[in-house]
Amino acid sequence: MRYVALLRGINVGGNSIIKMADLKECVETLGHEAVRTYIASGNVLFESAERGGAKLDAALERAIERRLQLPVRVVVRSRVEIEKIVARVPEHWIGNPKVRVTVAFLLRGNDARKIAAGLSPKDGIDEVVTAPGALLRAIRRDALTRTGLRLIGTPVYKQITARNLNTTLKLAELLRA
Repeated sequence: MRYVALLRGINVGGNSIIKMADLKECVETLGHEAVRTYIASGNVLFESAERGGAKLDAALERAIERRLQLPVRVVVRSRVEIEKIVARVPEHWIGNPKVRVTVAFLLRGNDARKIAAGLSPKDGIDEVVTAPGALLRAIRRDALTRTGLRLIGTPVYKQITARNLNTTLKLAELLRA
């Protein structure tokens, strides 16, 4: 099966620095194949015979902490799971320069619908869509400071790793290749 591992909070603002070559090597030492990274924000694509995403999350977290001395949360999604998330992206968000679209991938055990129910999107500024294992948010670029979808500083924030829409679409494309 093809997977992508999404590391939370690395290489942001000069903190939790991980070289992608070291990350690739770390994933390879676990026996995964066709390992490659995509940009320096902690995206690792690989193939594995393992069928349990939760097992992969935990194994990668342990390996990264042991080998790279950095405790990092990891969200692993299969190609099929990523395709389901991408399928939920409203067409009018794709390529729209007027909105900033973020895909918040949830750590296991979190429910996107419950999280969305606790948000307060503002009419005409914000839109929220849920998918299994993800929360998709679009905010008008000219109104970013007026959003009702702030996650930073909330308890939910520590339960996600976010990617912009372009990165998410590219990861889906790479998983298909």
